[in-house]
Formats: sequence, structure tokens, C-alpha cells
Amino acid sequence: MPDRALDTAPGAASVDRLDLEGVSVSDITRDELFGRLRDALDRRTQLCLGFCNANMLLKALCTPAYAAALRSFVLVSDGLGIDLCSLLFRGRSFRQNLNGTDLVPAFLAAETGPRTLFLLGAKPGIAEAAARNLALLYPQHRIVGVRHGYFAPGETDAVLAEINAASPDILLVALGNPAQEAFIAENASRIDARLLLGVGALLDYTAGAAVRAPAAFRLMRLEWVFRLLREPRRLGRRYTVDIVVFLATILRLRLASLGRGRPVRVARS
Repeated sequence: MPDRALDTAPGAASVDRLDLEGVSVSDITRDELFGRLRDALDRRTQLCLGFCNANMLLKALCTPAYAAALRSFVLVSDGLGIDLCSLLFRGRSFRQNLNGTDLVPAFLAAETGPRTLFLLGAKPGIAEAAARNLALLYPQHRIVGVRHGYFAPGETDAVLAEINAASPDILLVALGNPAQEAFIAENASRIDARLLLGVGALLDYTAGAAVRAPAAFRLMRLEWVFRLLREPRRLGRRYTVDIVVFLATILRLRLASLGRGRPVRVARS
């Protein structure tokens, strides 16, 4: 198995972070992150990457076990909610918004040398369709395995065996959060892959089973509004009630930190 390459690995670039209740989100640029991903691939070390949006952070703040699982990840900022949190606690936003739906394809496009990928997640048939489209978009890379995400806990060993038989450079895990991060954290030491990425709905978008928001929505960072309008029953609570809970939670934490006379720590690795 590859050696682990955590966020505090020797030689890693020094980066600012938002560190909130044990959840650390790195403030790095896309190019800096690409450099770290390439370094893990070239050195054959293992790096777990998560895209931290407001939904993920809220779940971590409410679920200590999930927050503990995220400590083995490099987390980057994804979305307006995390930027608002950063402004509240650090007085500044993150340097770049690094959502996985844009960043992972950009990384694959930027990698001119051949890499191997395994796609895990989504409904039956989606990973296969995504693999076909990825092969057309990035012919320099090779898809070495696919597996849908509808497997029982008792099937985990078989899933890991399938991944390890393929020994991919990059494992894309599309189980939604918190399931994908929990899967990665629990099994990373048993997985023969260099990059383990929690990618949410990326396979659905790549397969054409889901539609991205128009460019204008994405430019204004309102993709969540588009998703809510398209899937109100599935996403209604996440983008209404949970947003209010998220804002109330971070405001409460900020007031508590001011009352204690110490700000939430901004760490530097």
C-alpha cells in the first residue's frame, strides 16, 4: 500500500487554514493543490482529498465521529457558505473556490502523463457511463475499474479487493457525504491507490445523468439555487433548513470564541 501523505507531510507547502472545532480547511490555490496531488502520485504516497462545503462542515460540527474521520483529509473550500465562515472567523475569504465538480476534471485535463482511475459510486450504470465519457475527454488516462455505490457493509471487503486488483493511481469515491469520506477514512490503509477523492455527484454529471447549473449561476456562486429548483424534494431541507442551522451554528461558535477571549485558531502547517 502507498505511504500516507497527510496535510502536515514534510515538504508540503506552508498553508493557512480555517481550523474550526477540529475541522481544518486549507486556504490554497488550485495550482498549489495540483502540485500536492502530483507530488503524491509521483512519490507514490497516499493523499485523501475532500471538498468542504457548508453541508459537510455542518455535519462534522454535529457529528464528532465524522469530524474525526475528516482529520485524515486535505480539505479545501467549496462554496459560498465556507467563504462566509472564513470571513466570520478569519476576516477574509478563501483565495479560491475549489469545488470538486470543476477541479477534478481540470486536474485530469492538466495531467498530460497517463494516470489510471477507478470509479466507485452512484447508481448502477452511472459509473460505466461516466467511464466512457472520461475516456473520450481524457484519452491519456485509463479507467481500470468501475463499481456502483449501492453495496452493503458486508460487501466492503469485496469492493476493496476489486479496487486493489486494479491498483489505480486515482480512486474517485462518489457516495455523497458523509458516506464517501467515512468510507475513505475507514479503508484508506487497505486501499492500493495514491489519490482518494470524495467527489459527490461528479459521476452523475460526467455520465450526463445530472445537469450542471448554467455558467451564470456558477459565476455568481449560486449553483445551489439551480440545484434546489431542479430537485426541491431531495434538496429542499439541505438548502433551506440546514442553511439556517449552519448560519446559527457558526454564529454561536463565533460568539462563544469571543466570550472566551480567544479567536478560533488559524493554523499554519
